[in-house]
Amino acid sequence: MKLRITAVLTSPRVAPGILTAAAWDLLRRVPVLTAAPAHPQLAALRAAGATVVVLDPPPAGVGDLAGLPGLLRASLTDPGVTEIAWLPDPAAPTPLDRLLHRLAESETGSESESETEVGTLAATAELPGSILLDAVAVMDRLRSPGGCPWDAEQTHESLAPYLIEETYEAYQAIEDGDLAELREELGDVLMQVLFHARVAAERAGDGWDVDDVAAGLVAKLIRRHPHVFADVVVDGSANVAVNWEAIKAEEKGRASVTEGVALSQPALTLAAKLLKRAGGIGVPADLALAGVTDEAAGEVTASAGLTASAGSRASAGLTAPAGSTGSAGSTGSAGLTGSGGSTGFAGLTGSGGVAEAGERVAAIAADAVAALGRPDVAADDVLGDLLVAVVALARAARVDPERALRTSARRFRDRLAAAERAARVDGAAPGVLPGARWRELWVASAGSGDRLTPDR
Repeated sequence: MKLRITAVLTSPRVAPGILTAAAWDLLRRVPVLTAAPAHPQLAALRAAGATVVVLDPPPAGVGDLAGLPGLLRASLTDPGVTEIAWLPDPAAPTPLDRLLHRLAESETGSESESETEVGTLAATAELPGSILLDAVAVMDRLRSPGGCPWDAEQTHESLAPYLIEETYEAYQAIEDGDLAELREELGDVLMQVLFHARVAAERAGDGWDVDDVAAGLVAKLIRRHPHVFADVVVDGSANVAVNWEAIKAEEKGRASVTEGVALSQPALTLAAKLLKRAGGIGVPADLALAGVTDEAAGEVTASAGLTASAGSRASAGLTAPAGSTGSAGSTGSAGLTGSGGSTGFAGLTGSGGVAEAGERVAAIAADAVAALGRPDVAADDVLGDLLVAVVALARAARVDPERALRTSARRFRDRLAAAERAARVDGAAPGVLPGARWRELWVASAGSGDRLTPDR
C-alpha cells in the first residue's frame, strides 16, 4: 500500500497559523508528522484541531531510505493511513528532514514502483527578499558561541582580502557571461557584507549591524533619486548622473571632485576614475597629458589627443623614433595595421632593452591612432594592445607599471584639487569655467606640493 508524503514548507518569519488555504486543508485532513519539537507552527496546528506527532530521533540502523516508510507508519495509530503531511524544521534540517529530501530526490525521474510518493507544498508566502533574513541568521549562528571557530576569529582586517577576491570572481563571471556562476559569486559577495556587519555589531558602544547598513542604503537611494521619490524632473540618464554627483558632493561636504576616489583600487581604474571626475567639471581632457612642471614653458603643450606625427608631444612626451611610421609597414601591434610583417609585442623586453621597447611603443601608439579611425577596428583591442606595450616597456625599464601609474594618478589628483581651490578663490564654480581658464589654473598649480586630506 503506497504512502503519500507531502513536505509542508513553512518560514520562521511568518506568524504561526498564517498558512495558505491549501496547506490548512491538507494539515487538518491528514496526520501531521515532524522531527522538530520546537517547530513554530505546532501550537497553531493543534489549536486548529490538526493531529500532530513529534517523532523521536530514529534508532540506530534506521537511517536509510528503505527504512523510512516503515518508521513513519510505525509512529501512527492507524497503520492503514495512505497519506501524511511532514513538517520540516524551517530553521535547520533534522536528520529525518534530510533523509526525506534524499527520498524525494531518488524518486525524481524514476519510473520504478515504490511504496512511497513524496511531494512538497509551500505553506507560507513571503515578500521578495525575505530569504535574506535566513542569511543573517546563519551568519549569527556561525559567529555565536558554539558556532564556527574560524568564523569567530575573523576581523575586518582579516576579511578584507576576501572581499576583494570575491568581487573579482563576480566580475569574472560577468565577463564570461556565466549567469549561473554570477549568482553563486554574488552570494559570496553578500556573505562578506553580512560577515563585516556581524563583526561590527559585536563592538561595544560604537557598533552597528546589518540593519544599519540596509537603512543607510535605503535612505541614500531615496535621497539620490529625487526624480523618482520627489518632484525633480530629468530628461535622461545623463541628467540623473549629474544630479547624483551634485547631491553626493553636498552630502559629503567635499571641496574637490577627487575626494572619495578610493586610492586602494588598481592604478588603471584609479586613473580612469580621476579622469572621469575631472571631465565631469569641465577640465579639458588634454590636461591629463601635461607634465607636472609645464610652468617652465609657460603653457600646457600636450596635445588634445595622440597623433601619428613624429614630432608630437602626445602620450606624455613619447614620440615616434626616426624611421617609425603609422603606415602599413610599421612594426606596431599585431593586427593594428594588417601588415604581414607586423611583429606585435615579440621582443619588447628582449635584448634591445629600453630603447627598442620605447621605439615599438611609439610605433604602436601611432598605429593605434590611425586604426581607431577605421570602422572595422575594435577600439578595445587597439587600446588593449597599446596598454600591453606600455607594460612591456615598463618591464624593460625595470619599473613596476602599477606603482608608476598610481604615482602619476595621485599626482594628477593633487594637481586637479589645487586647480579647483584656485578656481574657488576667484569665486567661480569649477564646473562652469571655460577650458582656457582651466589651462591657466593648471599651469599655476604645477609643483604646488599640496596634498589632499584622506578620502572621506
